[in-house]
Amino acid sequence: MDFIRSLKKGAAAAASSYKIQVTIWLTTLLMVLLVALPLKSAFKGIFGSSLSAEKLTGGFDGGMIGDMGDKFRYLMASASTGSLLLVLAGFLLYTFFAGGLFTRFTIAYGELKLSSFMKASAHNFMPFLKIALLTYLTVGIYSIIILLIPAGIILALSDGYMPGMKPMIIPCVIWAAGMPVWLFVADYSRRWVAATGSHKVFRALGAGFSALKKGFWRSYSTVLVIAALNVVFFLVSIWFAAWTVPEKGLTIFLFFIATQLLFLVRLFMKSWRYATVSLLPVG
Repeated sequence: MDFIRSLKKGAAAAASSYKIQVTIWLTTLLMVLLVALPLKSAFKGIFGSSLSAEKLTGGFDGGMIGDMGDKFRYLMASASTGSLLLVLAGFLLYTFFAGGLFTRFTIAYGELKLSSFMKASAHNFMPFLKIALLTYLTVGIYSIIILLIPAGIILALSDGYMPGMKPMIIPCVIWAAGMPVWLFVADYSRRWVAATGSHKVFRALGAGFSALKKGFWRSYSTVLVIAALNVVFFLVSIWFAAWTVPEKGLTIFLFFIATQLLFLVRLFMKSWRYATVSLLPVG
């Protein structure tokens, strides 16, 4: 089948870009450490040499909040600000790196040097940022229409009492089934920008919808398969993080290594989708 061959070609291309993925991983790790290390220092400053930190592994003690006083509010404010900065920085960082990845999968022949990758990322950053923002806006409107409006109607008809999740099954299925369409259009639009060098965002989006129309089932099927595998991988990662929290010593180090390996797999899967859409024959 055509879409299976496309998936194989995309996986091979993504695997060959492992050096780029390692670069993205190292940059992300550094960014996280810049936020995590100051929080760790603040945490140690609050608890000092007491055993309170170790006691947290056995359950949260609400009385500790009163003991910490203003220090707790400072810690929570720092954690909230740091998390917000991480989300924003992560969004901008991956939008930046996407420019280099799509260049790698479209016009680059052989291995893309790191300097060329960074140059391509910088060159494509602004149009990619605009495409990302327009995609998020579109998905937001789509989610409101498919999920929030039906939920509001169901709530109104049930006199303010939400009658479980059963009435929302069909809207959720429709929402999930439509997401590969928006992912493909966004990815192909970025492919068009990387391939042509043009920064005309609306022409790029038009090219994305046109490509989807010309080979709908092949395009939809490939993105659907990769998106479904991403969901499964995300659920497995959440399960792993929730049930294998280490306590101390070597287990903490092994847990850190495992989470970083999972992150590298996540980068590969993102690159796989980009490569598959970039190499997908249209028409």
